[in-house]
Amino acid sequence: MNKKILLVMALFVSLFILSCASVGGGNSSNPAGIYAGVIPAADCPGISVVVILNDNDTYKITYQYIDRGDSLFSYTGTYKWDAAAKMVTLNTKELPSYYRAGGQTLTQLDLEGKDIKGAFAKMYILRKI
Repeated sequence: MNKKILLVMALFVSLFILSCASVGGGNSSNPAGIYAGVIPAADCPGISVVVILNDNDTYKITYQYIDRGDSLFSYTGTYKWDAAAKMVTLNTKELPSYYRAGGQTLTQLDLEGKDIKGAFAKMYILRKI
């Protein structure tokens, strides 16, 4: 099953790199970049997530439920970067809005912008690719 997850992620990354017009270097003053990972799901092996943060403060985020066919959900919009808090806030009401940038990672936060706690907390960390 790990091969399937890696294959799905590689496919997403390839497609999004081709479709992304402006992705920055992701230094400490700018979180721009492409981040990917698999977050937990209640009724399937996980959800493959790819987040693209562009230099022009726009984002594209894509979700695909693993072992659920070819369903793909993509959202676009703008984001705000708070360098002091290292927090990215997506301008959306449909998705988790808060992420913390940390070097080569982007960590999904809870609905109030706080760290997710518990056994699955590390599964919400997306890695820069």
